[in-house]
Amino acid sequence: MNETSISAVSSVIIEDGVAIARGVYISDHAHGFDRPDVFIRDQPLDRVAPVRIGRGAWLGQNVVVMPGVTIGAGAVVGANSVVRDDVPPRCVVAGTPARLIRQLTT
Repeated sequence: MNETSISAVSSVIIEDGVAIARGVYISDHAHGFDRPDVFIRDQPLDRVAPVRIGRGAWLGQNVVVMPGVTIGAGAVVGANSVVRDDVPPRCVVAGTPARLIRQLTT
C-alpha cells in the first residue's frame, strides 16, 4: 500500500489548503544510528525539530519531508523528492535532495 504517514513527537504544522499526494512521509524526528550493538529502531531519537508546511503548498507523490524543514506557502514539491532544507514560498523544488527548479510568478 502507498499511504501517507505523518510522524510527530514535537510539532508538524500543516496550514490550510495544503495538497498531500499518496505515499508522502513527514517527520519531525529521526533515530540515531551511532551504536552498532543496538538496533536502529531501539536507539534514541537523534534529532527532533519542528516541521511546517505553508498554506496552499503541494507535496507530490512519495515526497519525504525531514525534521526541521519549513515549506513555504504556495510551494510545489515534485514527486519522489526528499526535502532536507527549507523551501521558499512560491517555488518548485524536486529531486533527492530537493533543489530549486524555478520560482513561480506572484
